[in-house]
Parts: sequence; C-alpha cells; structure tokens
Amino acid sequence: MKKLLSFLLSIIFIITALSPAFEAFAEDAYSYLPASRVSIHDPSIIKAENGKYYSVGSHLAMAISDDLINWNSLNSSIDGVNYLTLPDKSWKENLAEPLKWITDYQRLTGTPENELQYSCWANNIVYNKDMKKYCLYGCCSVWGTVISVIWLAVSDNVEGPYEYVDSFVYSGMTAYDKAKDRDYLDEGQKNYSKEMDYSKTNLKEVVDAGYINKSAINSVDTANIHNFTDYNGYYLRFGAGEFPNAIDPTAFFDATGQMWLVYGSYSGGCYLLKLDKKTGLPDYKYMKRATGFDFNIYFGKQISKTNAQTDITGEGPFIIYDDVSGYYYFYLTYGGLAAEDGYNIREYRAKSPLGPYVDAAGNNALDMKNTGLKLMGNYQFDCQKTAYLSGGHSSCLIDSDGSMYQAYHTRFTADGGIGHQMRIHKMARTSDGWAVMLPFEYQGDDSQSVDKGDVAGVYEYINSTNMTQRKENASSDFSDIILPKQYIKLNANGTITNIRNYSYSKYKTNKGSNDVSGTWSIKGSQAYAEFKIGDVSYSGVFAYQKDESKDAKTVLTFSLAGNDNSTIWGVKHSHNNVVTEMTAAKLKSNGSKTYKCSVCGEVNTNTVYAPKSFSFSSESCVYSGKAKKPKLVIKDSAGNVIDKSNYSLKYSNNKAIGKASVKVNFKNDYSGSKTLHFNINPPKTKLTKLKGTKKGISAKWKKSTVKISGYQLQYSNSRSFKSAKTVNVSSRKVTDKKLKELKSKKKYYVRIRTYKKVGNKRFYSDWSKKTAVKTK
Repeated sequence: MKKLLSFLLSIIFIITALSPAFEAFAEDAYSYLPASRVSIHDPSIIKAENGKYYSVGSHLAMAISDDLINWNSLNSSIDGVNYLTLPDKSWKENLAEPLKWITDYQRLTGTPENELQYSCWANNIVYNKDMKKYCLYGCCSVWGTVISVIWLAVSDNVEGPYEYVDSFVYSGMTAYDKAKDRDYLDEGQKNYSKEMDYSKTNLKEVVDAGYINKSAINSVDTANIHNFTDYNGYYLRFGAGEFPNAIDPTAFFDATGQMWLVYGSYSGGCYLLKLDKKTGLPDYKYMKRATGFDFNIYFGKQISKTNAQTDITGEGPFIIYDDVSGYYYFYLTYGGLAAEDGYNIREYRAKSPLGPYVDAAGNNALDMKNTGLKLMGNYQFDCQKTAYLSGGHSSCLIDSDGSMYQAYHTRFTADGGIGHQMRIHKMARTSDGWAVMLPFEYQGDDSQSVDKGDVAGVYEYINSTNMTQRKENASSDFSDIILPKQYIKLNANGTITNIRNYSYSKYKTNKGSNDVSGTWSIKGSQAYAEFKIGDVSYSGVFAYQKDESKDAKTVLTFSLAGNDNSTIWGVKHSHNNVVTEMTAAKLKSNGSKTYKCSVCGEVNTNTVYAPKSFSFSSESCVYSGKAKKPKLVIKDSAGNVIDKSNYSLKYSNNKAIGKASVKVNFKNDYSGSKTLHFNINPPKTKLTKLKGTKKGISAKWKKSTVKISGYQLQYSNSRSFKSAKTVNVSSRKVTDKKLKELKSKKKYYVRIRTYKKVGNKRFYSDWSKKTAVKTK
C-alpha cells in the first residue's frame, strides 16, 4: 500500500499539467486524422437539451461538440474563470464549504498556504427534469488521502454558471467522541481526530435527523472509520473493502425515472446512493427503509470492492441504464492513471440499479479478485500513428437514436506518455447483452451492412487479456506492456487459423506464445459474431468503421467479449502484395500469378486470364478532318477489361481515313501480339413512317443516338432501286422529309441510311429495309 501511495504522490506533478495546453501539439503527434480534440481528464459526456454534446472532467475542464467528432474547449480553467464562477463570486468562493474541508486538513498537516491544493476532480453533469436544472456533481480532495467531499451545484444552462447547493458525502472524518479517550494516540493524532471530527460534516445532520444512530458511529473504531494507512503520523488507512473515498461522483436515472449516484475509488470500493430527484440530494428516507443500506445510509450501498489482484485499484465509476438490453452497465477503471500503470476500463452489468453487478465471467464486482470485462488495453494497429496507453476513467452516452458511445482519456507513446486526449468510441451490443467498444475512434456512422461473404480474410488481431499491465520499473520499455498484434485468418469454412495464444503477466504482455485453433460464425441483421478460440467463448459484432489512417479508409472490424473477461478486436487487413512467381497468359491459354503479402505473409495464387475479346466503340471511330486513334477495349476470357498498362498499340496509318489497322503487343502478365482492323461505320437507322401524298411522299425515321453528319434517303419505282434518286438531309437532328414532284398514283420503294463526313469524303452506314408506298 505504501508503494501505491508513493507512486500516487510521485505523479502529482503530472496531474497538475493535465490541461488543454497539449491540444495544439497533440493533434500532429498522436493522430493522422483532422478532427479537433481536447485534453479532458476523466471525461463525462452528456447530450444537452439544446442537442449539443458536452464533456466535463477534472480540473474544471469543459468542451462542446456538434457531432462527437470535433470538440472545442470552452476555456474553463481551475486557475481562472470557469463554469463555477458566479457574477459576484469566484469559483473558490462559490465552493467555499467543500474547499474548507480539504484546506483545513492541509493546514493541520503543515502544508504552507502557498502550497494548498484546491482540487476539483471528475465532474459530472445530468439534466434533472423535476428540478428543470442541470445538476453538476463534483468533488474536492487532497491527493493521496481520503480527505474528500462530494457536492452539488445547479444551473439553468448546461454551460453554467453553476451555483453551489450543498456538500453531502464527506470522507476521512473521525469519530472524535471515541478517539479522544484513546491512550495510544499522541497529542498530534488527538488534534487531528478533533479537527477532522464527523461533527464538522453533514454526517452530524444525518445523525441529528434520526437516520443514523450516534452509537453506531461510536461503535466503529476511530482508526478505521476512514480506513486509511498510517501516513505522516496520522491514521489515514487505505481500505480494500470498507469505507469509501468520496470522489468521482456520477448521477444516473433508472428505468422508472428514479435518480441515483455512484461514487468511490481504490479506497473502500464504489458506493451507490439513492437521490431525491426533487432536490438532487440523498434520499435518506428511502435508504432508511430499503434493504442493503444498514449503517451505510450515509455512504450508501457498496456495489464494488477494491480489486486486490490489480494492486488495490478501481475508480472512476459510471452507471447507465440501457432500455434496449434492459441492463444497467457499470464501468470502472483499474490500474494507475500514468502511462506506465495501465489504466483500463472494466464493465459489469445488473438488472437492478442496486446490483448485484457481475462480469462476463460471472464474478461479482464485490469479489476481491481480478474481475470486470476488460474493454481495452494498451494497443496499436497498423493504421495508427502511435500506441494508445492507459485509457480509462470513462463515461457512456446513449444517444436519442439508441447508439452507445464510450468516452475516456488516453495517453500515447508518441510523447512518452506525458500528454493525453479524450477519445470517443462507438459501442455495440452483443447477442447476449454485453456492450463492447469498436476498435477505432468514432468518425461518423458507417451504415454499410455486413454480409457473411464479406467476412473471410486476414485480420489484424489484438486480445486485451483480462489483466492490468503496468511497467515493472522505470527502466522498463513500453513495448513490455503493449498488447501484441498478430495476423489471423477467418476462413470461409468457419475456422480461424494462425492464432497465437500469448502468456502474460501484469508486467509482460508477450512472455511467450502457442498456436491454437478456433471457429467463427455470423448471424442476424446485426452481424452478431460468435468465436471460440481455445477454451474461451466470445460474443460480439462485425462492423464497418473508418480506420485511423490518413485516408480514413472504411474497413471491416470485429469486437467480441470473452467469458474470461477479455475483449478481442480485429481489423480486416488489406494485403501489401509482392509478386513471387508468374506464368504469363498467352492468346490461347491462361497463366497464373502468385502473391505474398509483405506485411502478414499471406500467400495467394490467382489465374491470369488470356485476352479474348477485342472491340472498338463506334464513338471512338468518329473522325473530324483527320484520323483519331480509336478506343480499343480488350477483355480477358473471364470478361474483365484488361488494363491499358498491359499492352501497347501501333497504328498502320495515323492519317488514314476509312479503313485502318492497329497492332496490339501484350506485356507484363500476357504474351503474344495481334493485328486488328477497323472501319468508320456510322450506325444504321430505320424508317418509322411512310405516307403517300399528292405527287409526293412524307417520310419519317429514327434519330441516330451517336454523332453523324446526316441522313440519305433513296427512292425508286424499281424494287432493285434501278435509276434510283437520292436526297441528303445534312443534319442529325432532322428526322423527317417530304419528297415532291413525283409521278401520281405510282408505287415507290424507299430506304434510308446515315453518313459521317470526314474531310471531303462521306462514310455511309448500311441501308435500312426498303419500304413501298403509293403516291396520290
């Protein structure tokens, strides 16, 4: 425990540096994507009544977005004006009551006035319809202790200013009535017990109101009421399973509209309070008559204990009700918040806000072991500029369309883990009711559906493991704790190959590996995925996403939750193929081409089909004064158009009018040559109507759909068109003509053709069918 405390104190300077100052530098260092981002620590997101998205977090940061992609800081600062600053009060004056609790303690333990901490951590905003107010829940705390207090402020506007209402959960207090008589306490410890006595908090009001019996407080050992370890001569005990630290509050509404608050940390676990939605403050009457609260009417119902197998961690609780699945999802972060200490998000669920909250392996969040479905770890895919480290202290948003999102802060290897940014990932519900994070940062919905035929192929694959990974010591490399990326193949027959099962510890993610086999399946319009790899069963989804490359390519991904509390991610791989062997196709036979991906090593052999079909488009053979090279289209025996780069053309006479020839020489994938001939052949047309008139004929015909110069009509009394006469119509737009001054009461035979004029020469199409008509 002292080791953890030493670690916590060592990074206090990092915490004070966590501010939007990283934003301008971070965009280039951390991502290829153009989206604007913010550096919010412990982000909590809300969709406000105005339809915009907001995020608040520690150090009084706040940001706004229209689309969950581009975020802009609202310039809230713990050192200046922010959303808790009132017109007539600074934010410190507004929060004078909770700040007094933490500054009194610091003065008591000898902290100079110029070094006092005025800390505000992990704020959370909800809109309370009964109050018609935005309720801001926050906390003030002394770093490395449980001297903390949770408070409420309200506003008519989501952006504030928020006016302080009350402080309602204190931690770190003593039961002085009993402590003053302890012989083993020296004068300094007795003074501490007196000055931090519970009567200085609202706990006395709860006792005086009759909700808690005073004797119940005095029955608890003074040294254990705050359950901290000996620190600087004072009884401040870290507790793995008893009283909480009053930090990280988040409020939520249940399926019936009742209001609750979850809070807590590595000291004593996380607790649940019933709130009165008319005031936003604890509903002691409810908790007095409800089961499961007992003495903890003040602290609430314990729903998780500190995770003993992850170095006594577990903080940043967040609960949300999902009416689609019918579950309350409980998110908790294990590990340490520094880049080397493996912050990671865990998920539990319950059918009641009171719990019990269980994980994918069936463990209760109150179990003192490695529990919780681990949603992600330290990772990097090929398309990402830097590895993501220590992502945690998350919140969840369910939008008005039912879409789920997870917001968290993360660090990066690009700057040695110093800076951080907020990230938003879309979530998906599995067929068995878990919520999994999709692998890439949210960049807008890709509504493309996934068919079974889309799935087979090679994937980049990352297994989160179910363990919190952290550096063994300061000299350890980040590569020790970044999850190994590998390539696996989902075969069309439903099997999975090339999987390596890595052994790992909290200090190493790649101690060794063994080959294992697996199976996959996909079902339903939601593209539900089921995997079995080794002894672990996974349930999740396939989904298209934009990746994090410069081009933001749309790729097929998967995310599945395992019954061992691990999550697996996959991204379909686009091969970087290199030709290793080739047999050229000939004019009369096919060839072959063998590729090997230089990245994943996948080998594929494809047939190279021989050239079979040669054609000139009629439009490409139109001349205007001098010859134009025709457009040659060549298709192989499979019907695919052959790329122009695979052959060269040589014309017999570039100035030819009429007949011409072209020689085609194949190269690269093909061999052989062929000589082709082409003509200028205007398209045929046909007569659509003939009518005899007085000593004349009225003719109509079909208009040509391609470029020509005009039409030529021919008529004769002879069926064989002896002594025929012709009439030219020099416009492609005209489609009728009247022939006059013919003999009366005579039968005439009529036909028509098109022509194209090139220079002084005309090229004609074939004649239409002859048609007979009689003049009047």
